[in-house]
Amino acid sequence: MVRCLVRFIQTCVRRDRCRTPPGELKPNPRVLLDIIKDIGAKIERCAYVGDSLFKDVAMARDVGVLDVHAQFGESQRRPEYSLLQRVSHWTEEDVQREKAITAKGHNFTPTVVLKDSFAEIFMYCDFVKFDEPALEIELEQQSKNAIEIWKKCVDVHQHFNDLEMRIRNFAITVAGALLAAVSFTYQQGLQAQIFDVTVPAGAFLVAAATFAWIGFFLMDRFWYHILLKGAVDHSAKIEKRYADAIPEIGLGKTISEASGNVKILGIKMNSNRRLEAFYAGGAVILTILFFLLLWAKPQPPALNRVSTNPPAAAAKSP
Repeated sequence: MVRCLVRFIQTCVRRDRCRTPPGELKPNPRVLLDIIKDIGAKIERCAYVGDSLFKDVAMARDVGVLDVHAQFGESQRRPEYSLLQRVSHWTEEDVQREKAITAKGHNFTPTVVLKDSFAEIFMYCDFVKFDEPALEIELEQQSKNAIEIWKKCVDVHQHFNDLEMRIRNFAITVAGALLAAVSFTYQQGLQAQIFDVTVPAGAFLVAAATFAWIGFFLMDRFWYHILLKGAVDHSAKIEKRYADAIPEIGLGKTISEASGNVKILGIKMNSNRRLEAFYAGGAVILTILFFLLLWAKPQPPALNRVSTNPPAAAAKSP
């Protein structure tokens, strides 16, 4: 007789965690292993009950827990089962998947068979309680660890967000300095001859400012912004996992929702769009200025002319 742990159902109800995650399908040993780990149980002291030999018993065998076949609830061997597959949500991929599971080669003779009711499990398993204090301490420690990790993620948010703001400020500073130099070259009428073509010297400075602007954009958008998004996504996973136990850690979700609802000129602009709009606006201004300089005809400043007229004679006193 196997000594199993009775705390399983109580833990599942309280934490709402003992279910197949979205997108996962049985038999998936990782799902069962995650549940066992989450409730702090040991594999050799667990039993898995299911009505499917191919999904439930196979998964229990892969994990190493006691497999219990609920034969009283089995429907797969009934003549109507193929009809159920056709008229329900089953896809052809699901049907082929079950066939592949059957062909896997498991010995599908269950260790325990419940023929008439679930109550028969007490003939094979002796249920005992968890060590309550130890479990509660473990769960509390998990929550504390999750909060610490979440706090570190928030610090990473702030770090990369600060770096992005510095990059944009530096981009404006560099572009502004080069544009100030453009104004000076235009006032002085500085030009360059390239293959008999006269080009204002300020055009070269505008081109340099444009290349610098593009460089700042690439570093911001495809380097630091990606790292920022990664930190945000990771903290969102933590917040989703512990939303029921610690609802106060939903800061990242709240900020993301608020950021995604920003509208500019009636257009919803998330963080990616705002970043791209910022650099696109600067690039348009630099492009317009570049062509204006090419079309402009700066005049060199007038040189100080020396007067050729003789100085007036000083009046003689009588």
